[in-house]
Amino acid sequence: MKIASVLAMSALALAASGNANAVSIDFEATATGTYSSLTIGAATITYTGGNGKFDVVDSGSPGAPISRNSLISYFANPGAAPFKVAIAGGASTFKVGVGDYNGDEDHAHLRAYSAANVLLASADYINPLPTYGGDYMSVSSASPIAYVTFWEDGAFPGAVYWDNISYDAAAAVPEPETYALMGLGLAALGLVSRRRRRV
Repeated sequence: MKIASVLAMSALALAASGNANAVSIDFEATATGTYSSLTIGAATITYTGGNGKFDVVDSGSPGAPISRNSLISYFANPGAAPFKVAIAGGASTFKVGVGDYNGDEDHAHLRAYSAANVLLASADYINPLPTYGGDYMSVSSASPIAYVTFWEDGAFPGAVYWDNISYDAAAAVPEPETYALMGLGLAALGLVSRRRRRV
C-alpha cells in the first residue's frame, strides 16, 4: 500500500513538472510615461529602434484587444523597429494584442526566437483601414521561446498600440538523469517491499 502511494505521488510530481504557467500582462498597473526598459515578472520589454525609448500611454481604448494602458513606440521613436520581449526561463506560447484607430491599414508582425537566435515561429496580421481596435497575434513552439519581437510597418510605422500580452512560461522538463535516479529509487523501494513481505 505504501509503495502504491509513493508511486502515485511520484507520478503526480512528474506530471506537475510538465505543466506550463500562464502569465498575463495588461499594463493597467503600469504607470504611463516613457521607458527604455520595462520588466514585469519574467518579461523584460525593450524597444530596438532610435534611442530605445517607448511609451506606456492611456490609449483611450480604440477597441478590443486594446484596453486603455498600452505600449506604443511611435511618439518616442517613429519607425518600424521592433519591440523585444525577453522571457527569463523561456515560454512555450506568446500572444500580443495589436490595434489602432481607423486612420490607416496596419501591418503587424510577431517573431519568436530561441536563446541561440533561431527563428522558432512567426505570425503576421493586417489590420484593415476601417477597423477600430484590432486582433491578437500568437505563436507557439515545442522549443523554449527565449524572446519575441513585434513591430508594425504600415503607412505610419509604429503608430499602433500593443496590449494584453500573455505567455505560458516554459515548464522545467526533468533531465534524463532525473528520470534515471527516480527509476533507481522506485526499484529500491520495490526490493525493500519484497524483502519485508518474505520476512
